[in-house]
Amino acid sequence: MDDPLADELRDHWTDIGLGRTFTLLIAAQEHVKMRRAERALAIWQQLIDEGGTAGDDARVDYADFLFEAGRNDEARSELDAVMASNRIYSFAWCSAAELLEKRDELDEALLWYEIAADQLTAEDVSTGSHRIQDLVTGRRRVKWALQLPLDGLDLMGAQGEDEEADREAELRDLLRNPVVIAGTIQVWDRSEFDDAVRWRRQLIGENADGYCHRVERVLRAQAQRVTIATWTYGGLVDCLRDVTVRHDELPDGRRTAWPPPRNQPCWCGSGVKYKKCCGGPLPRVEPASNVSRYGVAHGG
Repeated sequence: MDDPLADELRDHWTDIGLGRTFTLLIAAQEHVKMRRAERALAIWQQLIDEGGTAGDDARVDYADFLFEAGRNDEARSELDAVMASNRIYSFAWCSAAELLEKRDELDEALLWYEIAADQLTAEDVSTGSHRIQDLVTGRRRVKWALQLPLDGLDLMGAQGEDEEADREAELRDLLRNPVVIAGTIQVWDRSEFDDAVRWRRQLIGENADGYCHRVERVLRAQAQRVTIATWTYGGLVDCLRDVTVRHDELPDGRRTAWPPPRNQPCWCGSGVKYKKCCGGPLPRVEPASNVSRYGVAHGG
């Protein structure tokens, strides 16, 4: 049987192994760029008439075109038809979610991602296709943008650029202005304060004694036993690279109970007795210099 789109196939990239459907979709996109919308419409309509996954793929591309043209109701009708097909782990399903995400319609995008993730297990994600990984990653991206807590399945996806920047900003703030959370305070290790390394001074913003005295003031205000967990810069970098955990769960240095006995070494690692170091009278602490943030911090 003759293919109504044979000329399109002959004229485009049939020699790079994309297959008929994607070759035609690329052709349609080129026609749109060249202001030949009628030819793109003919391709999409033919694929939609053929049905199946090819039809779903064409509907998503057509919906994108309709959105750009301001024909939002028609675009949503095309996406509704894709959802009704229930081919959840198809290329089209992922593309539809990403299209809505690109348009900043995050609640709707999340619905598509949630439907896809509803029946997935951790094993499905770890052993599944790239498409499943893309869906889990998209769900993580949208939930982060909506400031929703991430679950274990989300943490198996890759983090997006916004999350990466936010995680770094929040962790740096957590260490720069330490607070006690659930009986633990996370602080820079004293070994990280090295005036000879300029970037460390810029990152932390003050000398070791000033920082440790400020932490001691926070601890004294608690009037309860606290665990001090210390970080190194290397640990911070490793944590930010590890997208499978919360950003504040991997302190890599010492863990010390506060307050230590007065005649024992100070918790700060100076080697001096606590009573002659942070446990003694505290000097006035100058306010820390401001550090610009790289993103909006997220809770949870």
